[in-house]
Amino acid sequence: MGKEKIPLDKVPVKLDKFIRMEANSCTREEKLRVIFGIDMRTATARQINNADATMCRWRKHPLYDAIWKDEISRQDYSDIAESLQTIRKHMRQDKDGWLSMNSAVNLLSQSSKRVYRAEENTVNVQITGLPELGSPDDDG
Repeated sequence: MGKEKIPLDKVPVKLDKFIRMEANSCTREEKLRVIFGIDMRTATARQINNADATMCRWRKHPLYDAIWKDEISRQDYSDIAESLQTIRKHMRQDKDGWLSMNSAVNLLSQSSKRVYRAEENTVNVQITGLPELGSPDDDG
């Protein structure tokens, strides 16, 4: 018996599916059923324990974080599209002027990042003309 060896630089399909299910907040029962084919009502304690131990090992895989972040960014893309549609809908309504104005301001503040690819969080620093510094031993 013994655990199967998973290469540290590759991710098998089951492991990828497990990480994406975790990023989507799937329940333990769903992961056991989909990935391991275990039904909680009919499985033995040993089968469940083995699957739990495997999932615990998989969480320590070096590529776990990268796949997790990839799945979260996929979710973010769809959430951003949905939130922009909501903002646009509120912007075009006439009942509440404050909500309409706030939605328009939110849309404009985000548009510079999207349209012009402007990043407010980046700073470019260029230092030129520095004198050449020697070591204390050079003072002679």
